[in-house]
Amino acid sequence: MIPFIDLTRQHAALRNELIAAAARVVDSSQFVLGAEGKALERELAALCGVRWALGVASGTDALRLALAALDVGAGDEVITHAPYWPTIPEQVKLVGATPVIVQTRADDGFAVHAEAIIAAITSRTKAIIINCARCSRTC
Repeated sequence: MIPFIDLTRQHAALRNELIAAAARVVDSSQFVLGAEGKALERELAALCGVRWALGVASGTDALRLALAALDVGAGDEVITHAPYWPTIPEQVKLVGATPVIVQTRADDGFAVHAEAIIAAITSRTKAIIINCARCSRTC
């Protein structure tokens, strides 16, 4: 069987550090909002050259917080693609905005093309959220 994901090589170089961090979390019993999470947020902020970083439970939570931070809400439109994953339009609706769906192209690996996005932009467009079919990252 081919594993869904195998992080063995990536973890090898960090194994001792990862085990020590996991032990600190278990020993403190602070699985949420503990010292390790705060340290991670500080390190990420420094790495990104920003004042603050916030760890969240999931990409879904990150989407909702990003939309809220951009003050996306009622009357706004958010362009996204034909639901590769239903979380994106769901989070748009949860903040009160309207998802505007652009189609992907099957002949090009289900990619969204700039022309489709440009054609969907209106005066009510507040954000564009596209999940890259090639790398599975949300941009």
